[in-house]
Amino acid sequence: MQYRQSHPRIEQAELFHNALMASRSRLESLTTPVSEEALTNNEDAGGFSEISLNGAPRHCLQWLAPVLRELSQARTPGWLTLVDPPEAVSHGWLRQAGLDPWRILIVRSKTGMDSFKLTCELLRLGYSHTVVSWHQTSQQQAALLENAARSGSCRSLNVRMESTQAAA
Repeated sequence: MQYRQSHPRIEQAELFHNALMASRSRLESLTTPVSEEALTNNEDAGGFSEISLNGAPRHCLQWLAPVLRELSQARTPGWLTLVDPPEAVSHGWLRQAGLDPWRILIVRSKTGMDSFKLTCELLRLGYSHTVVSWHQTSQQQAALLENAARSGSCRSLNVRMESTQAAA
């Protein structure tokens, strides 16, 4: 994200903090226990969200860790599933970042598998409360992820990590 020089420079950490605070009510709804009746009557039982992070991959993961931590501590039934995360994401990284690796599934597609189709299938199955993916999605793909999430009564969070030359 670039700003004109006439405005004071806003650090990415501050922007990320502000985004988290603005979406806090939405995150709190993920961490509140939901009755089975509420799930069947709630039209917002599933959905699609996307976070776009710019910079070096290790810095992007540092910004993403608090979001994943919040999701991993959710009291909702099901897994927090990470589909084809960056190679740096392992159970060791999860523990270092303060996440509960016992509530998180890391799913890596096999060679030749379509990662996007795998993500949609995991969403439709409904065994996860949130499925996190790393895709460069089009509007059509975002709609497919949202529909799959709704059919599985879970949430889809897509992370766009775009490297910048200055951040390397």
